[in-house]
Amino acid sequence: MKYRILLWLAVATLLFSCQKNPSVCFAVIADTHLNSNRAQSVTELIDIIQDINAQDSIAFVLLAGDITEFGSDEEIEMAYDVLRQFEKPWYILSGNHDSKWSESGCNTFLETFGYEQFAFTHSGIAFIGTNSGPNMRMAPALVPRESMVWLDSVLNTLPKRRPIVYVNHYPLTEDMSNYGKVIDLLATKNIQLALCGHYHTNEAFSADGIPSVKCRTSQSRGYEGPGYNLVSIHNKKAVFRERVVLPDDQTSFTHPAWHEESFTGKPLRLDRKSMPQPVYGTDITHPSLEILWSILDDSDIGSAAVADTTKGMVFFTNTKGAIKAVTLEEGEPLWTTQTAGKIYATPAIYDNKVYVSSTDKQVYCLDINNGSIIWTYPAQKSIVASPVVLDNTVYIGGSDNTFRALDAQTGSLLWEYTAIDGFMETRPYIDKEQVVTGSWGNNLYSFHPKTGELQWVWSNKPKNRMYSPAATWPVKAYGKIFFTTPERTCYAIDARTGKTVWEASGGRESMGLSQDGKQVYVKTMFDSLFAFQTEPREAVARWRVAGGFDYEIGPSPVTEQDGMVFVPTSQGYLFTYSAENGDPLWDVRLSDGLVNYAQPVGQSRLLVSAMDGYVYLIRYKTSEPL
Repeated sequence: MKYRILLWLAVATLLFSCQKNPSVCFAVIADTHLNSNRAQSVTELIDIIQDINAQDSIAFVLLAGDITEFGSDEEIEMAYDVLRQFEKPWYILSGNHDSKWSESGCNTFLETFGYEQFAFTHSGIAFIGTNSGPNMRMAPALVPRESMVWLDSVLNTLPKRRPIVYVNHYPLTEDMSNYGKVIDLLATKNIQLALCGHYHTNEAFSADGIPSVKCRTSQSRGYEGPGYNLVSIHNKKAVFRERVVLPDDQTSFTHPAWHEESFTGKPLRLDRKSMPQPVYGTDITHPSLEILWSILDDSDIGSAAVADTTKGMVFFTNTKGAIKAVTLEEGEPLWTTQTAGKIYATPAIYDNKVYVSSTDKQVYCLDINNGSIIWTYPAQKSIVASPVVLDNTVYIGGSDNTFRALDAQTGSLLWEYTAIDGFMETRPYIDKEQVVTGSWGNNLYSFHPKTGELQWVWSNKPKNRMYSPAATWPVKAYGKIFFTTPERTCYAIDARTGKTVWEASGGRESMGLSQDGKQVYVKTMFDSLFAFQTEPREAVARWRVAGGFDYEIGPSPVTEQDGMVFVPTSQGYLFTYSAENGDPLWDVRLSDGLVNYAQPVGQSRLLVSAMDGYVYLIRYKTSEPL
């Protein structure tokens, strides 16, 4: 009897020890940047996969984002073909390269791999990964609103003391717009470790008290060879070793441990006291404005909200594929129409109809009163560009290398141009003389709006395709088309010929035209706002001001009303300046994410949407600077 009791105690002690001292070995691969034009990136990853397959001790593999270089359908499908050579379980997340330049609006990643975030338990440890934007927009990282809702629901199912390893492409630092909210969620449970990529290097750091590790790129550039991190968790300690994978004629090797991190076995005490969270929604107070109403959607909003002041209605879309209508005066819901894909397009309103495109490859025409579908038009690929409507014609670019003109009443095709280089993301400029639109192939196109005749093609080739005039909404004044490119240049080109009239340093992807058309506003990356005169045939800045927004990459258009210039930023702020001389007037933080657009709707009011799900109607004062 005594022997049995001792044996039972020994077994119980062993089981308890295994629960409290989990043991597992896994691999972390980051920043593979698979490139259809760089075969070495594929070869190196295949060598890594074969090396991992040969090691019985590795239980599973985590892939921490930037799987591809440009997020194209071709590259994502190529990545899947390579990654399915794994003989072990593997879990994948997207990074900014996978999501910013995605011709499918991030749908291909979801459809190919089957998920955008993961949660599983192995050896008594919960591994949780969330995808990371910026989805389709140049901005700081942002865990999407729908992923935050998902993360909260997953954490609520976990026992209080279960250790958690959190994975994201970006670190839990200021690199991520809503990192504080992510940390606050993780802190409700037993977070022990955070893993990330993005910086292509091995580095240990603390994220407000959460032990965190950046992991090297899989690529050989800057290293002894391609490689990854081996992570072993045993006896309450996580040990990181770098594995270098060499060709068959050379011997691969594992470096000694470069970092160790202890698991406390109980929730960490995080240092969040010095990091108060900003207040959003109707709780915002500001001496120069009033929040008339706000909405927090359950999904990201990657496009502008637009108002029909005659009907008293507001329309916005989200990345769950919904088109929503609310009242202008109160923000009360009116109707919702669901599509089968994420939406990044800004709706267009014309003749009691709402026009919008979806990444489900359809252009939609909806009844403005109830959201019922009047007609749809199918494209060959996803559509992330926004439509414009003029003279009963809908103009829309697609990701299938095609720009189309559709009959606004019936949806029938009027004309199409099928030789676009790259996919299209922008909202075109349109008047009776031309329709102008850019693509991610370094080109800007002008078509005759009635016939579709190609009038000219402007190009900044052989620049990198990431420098394309693709995200800016072009404008026109004094016979010139104005736009900016990520090469940090503002261009004025002849509207009739497409020849460059002048170019000026500054800019990136954000600009807008004054109400009188006499100046074009250009936001630069480095804390400047220019007002260039539109009439001269050389670059003449009427004024330039240090913006106060610091480093700034958001592509959102600039608008004007009541002699005030409104500049949205990628970090959730809306800045306001005098149109006369650029004097700063006021600024307000509305969101953790990119502010998409501030549409003037009259009566000193702005309709504003933000990437992390906020929609606002704001009334502002028109008095002198603060």
